[in-house]
Amino acid sequence: MQVDFLIVGQGLAGTLLAQALRARGQKVAVVDDGWKSAASQVAAGLMTPLTGRRFTLTPSYPELVAFAERRLTELGVFRPTSVYRMFADDEQKEKGQKRAAMPAYAPFIERVTAGQGELDAGLTDALGGVLMRGAWVDLKKLLADERARLEADGALVIADFQPDEVQSQAEGVVWRTIQARGVVYCDGYKSAQRGPFRYLPWQPAKGEAVSLRSDAPQKPFILNREGWALPLGQGLWRTGTNWAWDQLDEVPTEVQREKLLKRFRGYFGQEVSVEVTAHVAGVRPCTADNLPLLGSHPTEAHTHLFNGLGPRGTVWAPVLAEEMAAYLEAGQPIRPEVNLRRFS
Repeated sequence: MQVDFLIVGQGLAGTLLAQALRARGQKVAVVDDGWKSAASQVAAGLMTPLTGRRFTLTPSYPELVAFAERRLTELGVFRPTSVYRMFADDEQKEKGQKRAAMPAYAPFIERVTAGQGELDAGLTDALGGVLMRGAWVDLKKLLADERARLEADGALVIADFQPDEVQSQAEGVVWRTIQARGVVYCDGYKSAQRGPFRYLPWQPAKGEAVSLRSDAPQKPFILNREGWALPLGQGLWRTGTNWAWDQLDEVPTEVQREKLLKRFRGYFGQEVSVEVTAHVAGVRPCTADNLPLLGSHPTEAHTHLFNGLGPRGTVWAPVLAEEMAAYLEAGQPIRPEVNLRRFS
């Protein structure tokens, strides 16, 4: 098979890049291991303006989220919703209130509460919190829809990809029976473990999530405090997550399962029932500076990377997929803050 680009991985990055390249008339082949190592299968797909303990706004957030809303709405997977971030301690409350009062944050803030019951009497928000304009992305639908399109076009290969199988040639690369002008690694944390981009400063982190059924009162917003709980209607919820740097695999653990369930119950001022329907684990492809990695290998001209989206992947991915496609197809520049050359 002759293609323009071989894409490794059909998670969030690989899916959107494949779409962007195909829209530009490029022929692609996508090799994937059946989502066995896709962090996108575990991620909540949340878009939350104020993140981290310092309640910071993601760089370029207004631009990124506006583009993401347009693109993901076209794909039928964008779900606008409010996010209620409850303060976990006095330090968070002080920082959160200060940030929420800043002009740059105003477009994304619906309300700031100072104590329990101001927003919802059934929550344990003793210190109050910030109600933000956010969204979540239906990642499972996004990935499944694109997989069906790729399969219909004969452009999907289900296989365990190994970088040492790639042969470099003057005009491109060869992998098994596929010849391509270039190979693009969109394989998440696997790039930190093997292959040509191991030299970059990766900081992969494992996370786990639980799907459950509960009699907890459904809310018109996502709950967020040291984790998140996404109401899906009809008693269904999804909740996560945790960060672990010492066990990088896709194996769910009983310890984290119990921690996630305890946290979920702790959001409510009443006892709630919990029935686990699914428990998954994945590894986020995080980086040392919490920014994505895009570009070409410094010595292998036909080897490229679109990766490192980390916990803010749904915010970054739509616009960066378009920019990466423009770079690969037409040589247009990559914005400096995400260009992997910053670590040359």
